[in-house]
Amino acid sequence: MKKSFLTFFFIFSLFILPQREVSGQIGRGTPQFRAISGVSMGGYGAMNIGLSHPNLFKTIASLGGPLDMAYLFKYIDVDQLGNYDNLPPYPGRDTRVKMLQDLSISFGNPVFFNPASTYFPPGITDANARIPTALLNFIDGAVNPDGRLRVITYEDPAPGDWVEVLLAADLNNNMIRDFGEPVLRQFHEPFSDINGNGIFDLGEPFFDTGLDGVFGTNDFGERDGVFTYNPHRENFLAEDPLSHLQNLPIDLLQGLNLYIDAGTLDEFQFNIHADNFARALQARGLDIAVLNGFPNSFPNVSHFVQNRVLVKYIGGHVGFNKEDIGLSFQGVIAGALGGLLVANRFTTLFAFVSDKFPGGEFGTNPIELLFSPSAMRVSSFFSPSLNRIMNFGIYLPPGYRDSPATFYPVLYLLGGYNMSISNLAGPGIKAALDALILSGEMQKLVIVMPDGINFKNGRGHFFVNQIDQVRGDNFMDSFFDLVTHIDANFRTK
Repeated sequence: MKKSFLTFFFIFSLFILPQREVSGQIGRGTPQFRAISGVSMGGYGAMNIGLSHPNLFKTIASLGGPLDMAYLFKYIDVDQLGNYDNLPPYPGRDTRVKMLQDLSISFGNPVFFNPASTYFPPGITDANARIPTALLNFIDGAVNPDGRLRVITYEDPAPGDWVEVLLAADLNNNMIRDFGEPVLRQFHEPFSDINGNGIFDLGEPFFDTGLDGVFGTNDFGERDGVFTYNPHRENFLAEDPLSHLQNLPIDLLQGLNLYIDAGTLDEFQFNIHADNFARALQARGLDIAVLNGFPNSFPNVSHFVQNRVLVKYIGGHVGFNKEDIGLSFQGVIAGALGGLLVANRFTTLFAFVSDKFPGGEFGTNPIELLFSPSAMRVSSFFSPSLNRIMNFGIYLPPGYRDSPATFYPVLYLLGGYNMSISNLAGPGIKAALDALILSGEMQKLVIVMPDGINFKNGRGHFFVNQIDQVRGDNFMDSFFDLVTHIDANFRTK
């Protein structure tokens, strides 16, 4: 009786109970069968990590990610802060301010240089960043050249939301930033923008005044004979996909499979990043297929024979509300246009990645789906780099559980800004992946979704080792901890 019960329990556990990977079941984890991709912030992370580690990833994809950090500086300076009170409704000013704070945590404050802090403007510390604070004699050539105006910390967009990384000129001396009062900007020395592109180009006249824009104040860069940028800019460029592309040895670059998409109406102008990236590839003698729209529309799936592709779709940055991928896939059922756009973007991504893995197991059948179904779950691992438990999402294809001798390619899918793992590893994505495998459009592969949230503030971390270790942490190192964990515990090719 006891033996029969144990036999029954064993069989029951094989087919019903959730399956756990056995520690020590080692995957191979070879670069040819390892891809990295992402959306928005994750698209940046994928290109930054992939192009800086071409020995680890042979297929790299970015859906609407920032790829040109020099242009990102221009956008923040001219289009965002220069148009501070008249920004488009999406994303709201609250989100834009938080993004700027998180960029400052990751790379250093791009707006101001404070030798005492990579995060705060000059004169600001933890003690006075979140209270009304007036700075006297704060020199700024564009707004306050003689230092007469009070320069203040301020709340925006609601009381209690201290901006922390910016300062404003208090024109009416009421210690509150009112509509129209200028936000100070010290990204670089002043220059004459002859071609009107908002970016300093070699040969354009500049004023060797230092970052504050006023002669005789002896601030950073004054009278050094060269055009001076905020020193934090170097931190951005050190983690810049476009710079990686330009500096990568050509033999390594031409061996990579690269996929990019961008909306023609992108609210952050990441479509311009994509165009700059494509031109940089062409400047290095490499072809890239540039398409206006997807060749096939959902439920049909686009495939490419080319190894480098840029798709420009008609639409905004994400094409759906708050990067809510799971709900957007469900929206396809209701015929929502935003959901259809998301479906096109992600089915194209999955097909491109799958097509670049040689060999592979395509297709499944209803019996396998019933008795050895795919699994989508949120799991966890210990990250030595962070010295803490971190979550990740994982998709295991149909048949994985009952094919112990089979190894699979792996795709790392990095989420967008503030995108939760539970959303990314949701039933909508699982159903879409099952359907792609069932139809033979995609081979069976493992998909891993790292945590893109900074546990110290609950917002996005850009998948980098952050400059400000008080407010951030070594999230790129943690990503590689996860890669090691996956190869050590799952059957990766």
